[in-house]
Amino acid sequence: MKSPMVFFLIKILALVILLVLGWEFCWWGLGVRPLMPWRLKGSLRESPEEFTLVDVRTALEYELFHIPGSKNQPNLLLHPEFFKAQDPRKPLVIICMTGHRSSVVAYRLKKRGFTEVHNLTFGMLGWLLSGGKTVREKE
Repeated sequence: MKSPMVFFLIKILALVILLVLGWEFCWWGLGVRPLMPWRLKGSLRESPEEFTLVDVRTALEYELFHIPGSKNQPNLLLHPEFFKAQDPRKPLVIICMTGHRSSVVAYRLKKRGFTEVHNLTFGMLGWLLSGGKTVREKE
């Protein structure tokens, strides 16, 4: 017979999984496309110029580590109108640490007329766990 603690932990794990999936499906329903870290890694390997990588973490977070070629724009969470892109149809990947700030920014950019906006699912944590390359220096 399993202890009540095991059932409690299973319920907590199931709740966490449902919350994470709910979060992703909510943004997907609002037009923000999730992009898994390993898919971005493959796409960047095949065609590095395909996406514009926009990192919305703070300057300190960005300086610690970031995806090569990404541009730091920490003010986009509060002021998406500051974002200027050459072509609003070029695919954007919005990046934060865990995928929560980037979802909000991606949605707001989508509302401002950018047609192909992706949220890096699980953010930089997912990128690191998938073995994605990072750099420490400013770009």
